[in-house]
Amino acid sequence: MQTGNTLPKKSSSTSKWLIGCGIGCGVIVLIAVILAISGFFFVKNIVQEFEEAETLMETLTERYGQIKDFCPEPDGTIKPEQMETFLAVREAMAPVREKLERSFDVLARETREGQMEEPPPSVLTKIKTGIELAPLIGELLKSRTQALLDAGMGMGEYYYIYVVSYYSWLGKSPADSPGVRVGDQDERRGIVVWDDEENEEDRLERRLRRLHRKILPMLHNQYEKLTEGRVSGVGEQWRKKLAAEIEAMESDRFRLLWQDGLPKVLEDSLKPYRTRLEASYSKTLNPFEIAYSQR
Repeated sequence: MQTGNTLPKKSSSTSKWLIGCGIGCGVIVLIAVILAISGFFFVKNIVQEFEEAETLMETLTERYGQIKDFCPEPDGTIKPEQMETFLAVREAMAPVREKLERSFDVLARETREGQMEEPPPSVLTKIKTGIELAPLIGELLKSRTQALLDAGMGMGEYYYIYVVSYYSWLGKSPADSPGVRVGDQDERRGIVVWDDEENEEDRLERRLRRLHRKILPMLHNQYEKLTEGRVSGVGEQWRKKLAAEIEAMESDRFRLLWQDGLPKVLEDSLKPYRTRLEASYSKTLNPFEIAYSQR
């Protein structure tokens, strides 16, 4: 067992995995706290959670390809069975999602101190919550990937429906966060930085770039399949609209998919599911939804 400020090798690799996924939200600081308080064996269990999640993701990727390999329906629709599968995966994640939301609320409550009638959580409560948080994050990622494997849906398809449903249609912001994050500099210093101390515009731009890298190749796949000539019942109007959206995204790496308005074919696909989509969205856990780890 290692002591002091030196992380065990596996814990260090897990931290890098989290950073590579774009997962800030205080995770690295919390792992450091856990190291100081709970010791090697507890950390080993946490690392195992993330390793299991990564192993499942590798299996999912082998089966369905990279996120950017996904090809949306060439006619622009999202089929009812796709929506039902997506919502079933969201439902499978619900128990751990609710636990994480409560935990983040405890940690974020400090930022609202003086604005609330109830007292802020005690230091011990926050430490206990922090200790519980890291394995819950691993559990969330693992439960999502397992649910996708069980349901027969790839990460790319899930990612596409998430972006179109919540961002492009319902108007949720890619910048939505739990209220706690760690920036690079502060991570090295071991200091928690709250979201209200970060420039929200910078956070939004960073996440839009990440989305852009994944979504634009999907549109190219969709257009290529559409123009192969084997898709029936698709009008020229949709082809032109898709081509225009691809051109707009190619000229603006910060552009959100269909930010000027969702095409009718997509809106019609989503309308029957509006209530369920609204109920299944989590502003707190949004960063984990657009995070990914694929090799």
